Amino acid sequence: MTPPELLILISVFGVAIPVNAKPNIVIFIADDLGYGDVGCFGNTSLNTPNIDRLAREGAKMTHHLAAASMCSPSRTALLTGRYPVRSGMVPSGHIRINTFVASRGGLPPSEVTIAELAQSVGYKTALIGKWHLGLSRTYGDNIYHPLNHGFDSFYGIPLTNLRDFGDDGDSIFREYLPVWQWRCLVIIFIGCLSCFGLYKRDYIGMCSALVLIMLTLIPVGTFLFVATNMKVLNSMIYKDMEIVEQPIRLRGMTQRFARESIEFLDQRKRDNSPFLLVVSWTHVHTALQVTKSFHGRTHHGRYGDAVEELDSGVGEITHALETLGFRDNTIVYFTSDNGGYLEERGLKGEINGGYNGIFKGGKGQGAVEGGIRMPGVIRWPGKVTPGTIVDEPTWMMDMYPTLARAIGAELPDDRQIDGQDILPLLSQVQTVSPHTFMVHYCGIDIHAIRYRPRTGNKVWKLALRSPNYVPATNKCLPICTCPEAVVHESPLLYDLTSDPREAEPLDYSNNFELQKLVDVIMEGHERHIRSVEPVEIQFSTRNLVWRPHLQVCCNFPNCHCTDPKYKDYE
Repeated sequence: MTPPELLILISVFGVAIPVNAKPNIVIFIADDLGYGDVGCFGNTSLNTPNIDRLAREGAKMTHHLAAASMCSPSRTALLTGRYPVRSGMVPSGHIRINTFVASRGGLPPSEVTIAELAQSVGYKTALIGKWHLGLSRTYGDNIYHPLNHGFDSFYGIPLTNLRDFGDDGDSIFREYLPVWQWRCLVIIFIGCLSCFGLYKRDYIGMCSALVLIMLTLIPVGTFLFVATNMKVLNSMIYKDMEIVEQPIRLRGMTQRFARESIEFLDQRKRDNSPFLLVVSWTHVHTALQVTKSFHGRTHHGRYGDAVEELDSGVGEITHALETLGFRDNTIVYFTSDNGGYLEERGLKGEINGGYNGIFKGGKGQGAVEGGIRMPGVIRWPGKVTPGTIVDEPTWMMDMYPTLARAIGAELPDDRQIDGQDILPLLSQVQTVSPHTFMVHYCGIDIHAIRYRPRTGNKVWKLALRSPNYVPATNKCLPICTCPEAVVHESPLLYDLTSDPREAEPLDYSNNFELQKLVDVIMEGHERHIRSVEPVEIQFSTRNLVWRPHLQVCCNFPNCHCTDPKYKDYE
């Protein structure tokens, strides 16, 4: 094409040939946002124009899935394209995430994240917001830090947002361990009284009695110290490797993350380098706090206000993409890490959790649809036709190979990659999901298998385990756990195409065709099990306990500092 012809093409069709042909990438991850909390997925009572716009200008994935109904394993799958069990990012007991910064579990260094793939082909990478995939295994090694997993820069929180980080005096222990302070005092009293009794009856000597008393006081005292100082010990903001704020101020956090993201984009405009930006919001996980301009904006209390503030943050960043000239060469992906938390209540009983639409259950509930069916939106100019709707099963793991192909990065060939390239599906070149079987875990246990035959339009789900609900509800108190799930002697079969609510399991006991279908699904289940190699469980009890030598803080021993850049943000 001659220069005059090129000029005519640009003037007539508005075609701009970018100097850098590689697409940029922006990934938005909401926290605990329900499928039904977003306008483009059916909500009519909350205003989410910026997320809705992304759906109009790209594709809405109505059958988009998380790899787990809890955040850390789900985020692991997004970043690695693999089932979390393959990297050990699953629990072996009741507690399913790192509750403390000073825990020793995290995303193994052997895993190759999408950020590392992007770095390998010349991309600048940044993580803004929540990490929650570990920090250190031994003192100061920062082996799990985002900067050691492919990100060039990091501004955000190493753990997650907890109830304790608010200003209303709430605590995660209020629900999980009611009257925990009194329980600790009772343990101390009984332990000391028992030791005194044994000593008075000459069963043990004074030294032995003191040793037993110390063995009681030290663990209980440590627990009391940690539980009463959760905010100081665990809420902090890192700027790369440095703690710049401790404890964090939640109000204005969305605006801070947006500003940091826009500054990163502005730097990329100046150096003309392709980029991967992951914006991992703290909304809408509790504690819920919003700025004055969003307080009371909706009829859904603090939760609704937080959803709209989250949407505004998305809008600020997508607007910056346009003003900086990145829009037409940037893939934008939006999702949530798991479903809305149905059981979440505030100190006054107010609902602080999300809405999962027609789907059963929510966060933490193994493999029920409400816990793993996510709002999924992707805008990809030139590849995805605006207004596309994809009803076929996809999931967050698919973004790993899809984005790798888009940026020209080679996938690791020494491990199983479970995600599939879904660009043919998004561009409507293909009409059937690339996944025949999708296996759904709760911890180390498989709770269900999804089956999409290569013909027809049916999607089937075989549930091996179900949450142990409070009778007559779809909830557990305070949250469903994996070891307490109900194991079905005869797995429950659902036709998700006609029964997305999972309301009517099908009776296949005397139905040859359905029994054959179940057999096929179980064969897929067995093949998957054989493909999983044993690894260390990162969220074992041993790894999850608080370890004083791993505790980090700024201005030791004060452990208080305020980010000077945002000292006026409230």
